[in-house]
Amino acid sequence: MAAIRTYDANTIGSQEVLAAVKKRQKGPMILFCILAGILLVLGILGLIIENYVLFAVMIIFILPFLIPAIIYIYRFTHPMKCSPLKKRPVALQQADWMFRNIVFQNDLVVVSPNFFAPKTDISSIIPVQEVLITYKRVVQTNFTTMYFWVIETVRQTIQIPYLKANEQLVSESLDAIAPLCPHIRVGHNPENLKYKEYMKAMWEQTQVNQGNMNT
Repeated sequence: MAAIRTYDANTIGSQEVLAAVKKRQKGPMILFCILAGILLVLGILGLIIENYVLFAVMIIFILPFLIPAIIYIYRFTHPMKCSPLKKRPVALQQADWMFRNIVFQNDLVVVSPNFFAPKTDISSIIPVQEVLITYKRVVQTNFTTMYFWVIETVRQTIQIPYLKANEQLVSESLDAIAPLCPHIRVGHNPENLKYKEYMKAMWEQTQVNQGNMNT
């Protein structure tokens, strides 16, 4: 298991978020660049040795690899065009504020009075005002059992993976976060799910009304 970083008040949150967004693009970018490069080399080799089958293979298959490679290169060099920053560029300011005002952190989350984020994806800045319900989710397959701490907000659903042996971390994190979230409910049950849908609908209508007022 990779070492979990401990942040301090000197951490620049916006830089951490930008680095996290770029990191998500790096793997696919390298993969598609390598595949496109291999096909390009095969095509050039086919021209050199006059094996036009190799050249035809390059012509047919290079675009499905080259186009994603270009897209991921663009996203890597322009992280502000990637989700979640494309939809919420204010997340960079929120991240700076969060890291300057850390009140709690463990291997799962870093928490400030107004925002928190999972350490598995530090770019997912969550305003405490937007949290609606939270619960644990267990996913069983033929090969393994996976554990997730689910946080549902008015905007998104965050799933934070954890090991069964580290379940206490979820309780510690929830104890730190829950008092900061005025609208939070704990548990996956019909009543809380109805509450979530009602609150999301109210929030979305508020956004529409504010948009109409600004036009």
